[in-house]
Amino acid sequence: MKKIITSLLVSYICMFTLCAFDLSGSIHVDTYAGKPVVGFSFLAEENIIPKLTIRAQADYLTAQEYDIQILGILKLAPVVLGTGFALEVTNNPQLPISPGMGLILGWQITESFAMETAAILAFTPEDLGKLHDIRAKLDFFYDTENVNADFSYKIKKGIATKDFINTLAFQVETFEQGIPVGLTVGANSDFFIDAEGFGLTAAVLGGLNVYCGRYGTYFTTTKMGLFSLRGASSIPYEIVVGARFSL
Repeated sequence: MKKIITSLLVSYICMFTLCAFDLSGSIHVDTYAGKPVVGFSFLAEENIIPKLTIRAQADYLTAQEYDIQILGILKLAPVVLGTGFALEVTNNPQLPISPGMGLILGWQITESFAMETAAILAFTPEDLGKLHDIRAKLDFFYDTENVNADFSYKIKKGIATKDFINTLAFQVETFEQGIPVGLTVGANSDFFIDAEGFGLTAAVLGGLNVYCGRYGTYFTTTKMGLFSLRGASSIPYEIVVGARFSL
C-alpha cells in the first residue's frame, strides 16, 4: 500500500512540474538502511500570479524516507510566507504515511544574506487532531558571485515516541564566473535520543557541479559517514546525481 500511494503522489507532482518555471531533481543511492536503496528528490516552482508561487517538492531523507509538500508561497519582499499540505513517508511498517501541513517563513536580510525557517507538522492518520511528530529547520544562506553557502540546524521531535534528533550541517558551493565547473563541500552531525538511548554521528560530503547556462546545472555529490557512537559495523554513504533548470 505504501508503494502504491507513494507512486500516485509522485505521478501527481510530476504532472504538476510540466509547466514549472524552476525545476530540479536528483537520484539518491544510500546504505543507511543497511543495504543499498534508491530514492529521488525534486522541486518545482511556478509563479501563478505576481508575488504568489506554487511549489511542489519531494525531499529524500535517508533509508527510503521522504517529506512531500505542495505549498503556496507569498513573496512580499523582503519577507516570504508559505503554507500547504505535507506528507511524511517513513520505513516504519506500522505508520508508513502521515498527513500534515508545511510552514515556511523567510527573510532576505541583505542582498547576499538570507534566512528561512520551515516546519512540517505530521498528524496521526487515525486521529488527525493528534500530532505524531514535528520537523523544523532553520537555514542561513550566504550567496556571492563565487560562493553559495547554506548553514542549517534541524530538529525532529517525535510526539508519539521518544525520538529527538538534532542536526547541524553546512554546505558550500564554490565557482568562478566563466568557468563551467564548480565544487561542493560540506559536513553534518546528528545528535539523537531514541528508545536505544543517545547517539552521535558525523559525515562529510564533496561534489562536482557543471554549469551549462540555459541548458541547466548538473551535479553529483558523495556523502560519507565518519563515525557513529552506536558502533555501526559499516560506514554508511550516499551518492546523489541530479540537475537544476530554469524554464
